[in-house]
Amino acid sequence: MRAPEPRRAARRLAAALLAAALLALPASGRANMAEPYTGPARAGHAAGEPAGGLREVFIQRERLRMDLRPLADDEPARVEAVYRVRNDGPARTLDLVFVAAALAAGEHGVWVDGKPVASTPGAAGALPPSWRVPGATPALDGEGPLAYEVEGEETLSFRVPLAPGRHEIRVRYPAAASVYVDQDRITAAQQIAYVLAPARDWAGFGGVDVRVELPRGWRAASLPALQREGDALVGSWDRVPADALALTVRPRDPNPAPYWAGWLALSALELYLMVRAGRRLGGRLGRRGRGPAWALLLGVPLSLAWSLAATLGLAVVPDMVRKAAGPHSNSGYGYGLFFLAILLAPALVLVGTAVVQVATVRARRRALAAAAAPAPVPPQPAG
Repeated sequence: MRAPEPRRAARRLAAALLAAALLALPASGRANMAEPYTGPARAGHAAGEPAGGLREVFIQRERLRMDLRPLADDEPARVEAVYRVRNDGPARTLDLVFVAAALAAGEHGVWVDGKPVASTPGAAGALPPSWRVPGATPALDGEGPLAYEVEGEETLSFRVPLAPGRHEIRVRYPAAASVYVDQDRITAAQQIAYVLAPARDWAGFGGVDVRVELPRGWRAASLPALQREGDALVGSWDRVPADALALTVRPRDPNPAPYWAGWLALSALELYLMVRAGRRLGGRLGRRGRGPAWALLLGVPLSLAWSLAATLGLAVVPDMVRKAAGPHSNSGYGYGLFFLAILLAPALVLVGTAVVQVATVRARRRALAAAAAPAPVPPQPAG
C-alpha cells in the first residue's frame, strides 16, 4: 500500500533539508566564502635565554619549564628557567640582558640564590638573526609551518652579583601566546617560541631539561621534537639543540554534528506540522465545498515562518559550536552560512508552500469523495 501523498512529501523535504545541512557544513568551516582569511591573528610575546654576562661563568644545567595550561582560559603562559651556575673566578657582577617583551610588560622576576635582583628596561636594538624568534611554528596536521609573529622585542637588564662557587639563578615571567587562525578549523592555534641561540655564547653549557605543561587534551607540536607524556611535553639535550624551541598547541574542535542534527530534526518537525495543518485545512475546504486556492492563505505564511526559522538556525548553530569551543574559537567560523541562508531562504518558501498546497489538495479530494459517496443502506430485518 502506498503512503499518503503528504507523508511522502514530508519525507522528500526531510531529505532536501538533510542535503542542505550537508552542504552547510563545509561552508561553515570556510567562514567567508569569498576570501577566507588564514594566518596570524594576534601577536604574542618573545621569550628566550639571556645574553651578556653568562660568557664569564659555566652553566652546569638549565631547567626550563613552560606552563601553557593558562592558555585554556586565554591567559598568558608561565615561563620559568632555572640555571645552576659555577663561578670559578673571583666575585663578579653579571650583566644579563633578556629579549622578552613579557619580562618588561608583565609580572616578572630574577632571583639569585633566592634573592630578587633589580631590573632596568631598554630597547632591543640590532640583534643577531639567530637571536630573533623563528618566523614559523610547526603545524599540527602535517601541513606547512604556521607563520609566527610577536610584538615589540623590548629588553630587560639585570646586574647579578655572583660570588665564587655554585649558585642558582631563577627567571620567571608570563608570555602571551600568538594566535594563528585557520578558517577550516573551529578553534584557533596558539603559538609560542623560546629562543635558545644566546646560550651558544655562554662560557659553558652543560645541557637543558625542558618540560612543557599542556592544557588537558590539547594537541601539540614542537620543533625540535619533544616527547609527549600525558598532558606534557618533555625533552633533554646536552647541548643547544636549535636556535629556538617552537611550539604550536590547539584545543580539540568540538563535534558540530549533534548541533546540525538538532537543527535538521527541528526543521523536519516544523515541516511535518505544516503538512498536518494543510491536511486539516483540506478537509475543511472539502466539506464546505471551497476551492484549493484557499490553501495559499495558510501555505504562504507557514512557509515564510518555516523559512525564517530554518535560516536563523543556520546562524545559531555556528554560534553554539563557537561557545562549545570556548575562548579559543575561530571568530570567522560559520560566517559563510550568511550567504548560504540568503540563497536557501527563497527555495524553502517555495518548497514549504508546495508541500502545504499538496497536503491540502489531497485532503480536500478525500473529503469531497467522502461527501459524494452514497450512504450505506442499513440491512433489512428478515420476513
